[in-house]
Amino acid sequence: MRTATARLPGHPDHACELIAEAIVDEYARRDAEARIRLSVSGGRGLLFIAGDVLSQADFDVSAIAKRAAGSLGITEELEPFVSIEPVAAPQVAERRLACDTPVTVTGYATSETQELIPLPAALARRVAKRLQEKRSNDPEWFWLGPDAEVTVQAEDSRPSHVIVSVEHGNEPLEIVRERVATELASLFENEKLEVNPTGPREQRGLAGQTGSSGRGVSPYGSLVPFNVSTSGHDAMSVEKAGAWIARAAALKIVRDGARAALVQLVYNPGDENPIFILAKDERGRDCSSKLQKEDLNLASVRDWLRPGLNYEAALWGFAGEAGLPWEA
Repeated sequence: MRTATARLPGHPDHACELIAEAIVDEYARRDAEARIRLSVSGGRGLLFIAGDVLSQADFDVSAIAKRAAGSLGITEELEPFVSIEPVAAPQVAERRLACDTPVTVTGYATSETQELIPLPAALARRVAKRLQEKRSNDPEWFWLGPDAEVTVQAEDSRPSHVIVSVEHGNEPLEIVRERVATELASLFENEKLEVNPTGPREQRGLAGQTGSSGRGVSPYGSLVPFNVSTSGHDAMSVEKAGAWIARAAALKIVRDGARAALVQLVYNPGDENPIFILAKDERGRDCSSKLQKEDLNLASVRDWLRPGLNYEAALWGFAGEAGLPWEA
């Protein structure tokens, strides 16, 4: 059984991650060499933002956090508490913000979907995007809140079970279930679909519960373990840069003819090149010879940088989203 989950931007954990990325992007906009790691958590009116920074940029972090929350459909008032402290010695800071211990990153690609990600992950994301489009553009879906989560379970090459949990305000649950099922009918045929199986979710999101960055879902689903959090890190951090690079490497192998590819890279503290490379196709054959050493260097990420990239890559996932530089 393969499973994957996708969340709308207003899900408490996802909202915290996107707020963190919006702050990281603002640092990058003001200081291209900024190094930062931060976390965002809170809910029910409070938001806690904490981290370390090496940058000359100075701006109102609270204002950026509030603006980001508003753009996610969070209308409730949030009071941010900010503790982002500078790290004194530049050399110590650069090493500390890169990684303290060896970091393993994983990339995966498969030809089973047009997004080149596993089927459950692709379907869960398509459903989440459909719901987001309805709540954003269809006045008859006024009741649909910004907090929703979609889980797709698949056996072999077809989905078998879809679970959708949505925030629906005062709209009766039976009507919500009927509307969601009707809307998703074009995406699924005989699969079992459950909408809010545990009952009503009238108020959720950061207004009704707490969330935290660093608890994001895997971009590949349960098929591929993905345990490294990248939220709140600048784009040159080994966790984030390495994950993007590993995804690009897996894509290359699939586009060269493999049906699927798994790439794992291990980076040591202070090193830009991986000390270990594992690259396998769906038959377990070694594909590392297809990868260029310079493409696995962390500095190669600089060619991908552009304004708003961290937020863009976190919105629906950095793997399988057309328009992201490493997906080209």
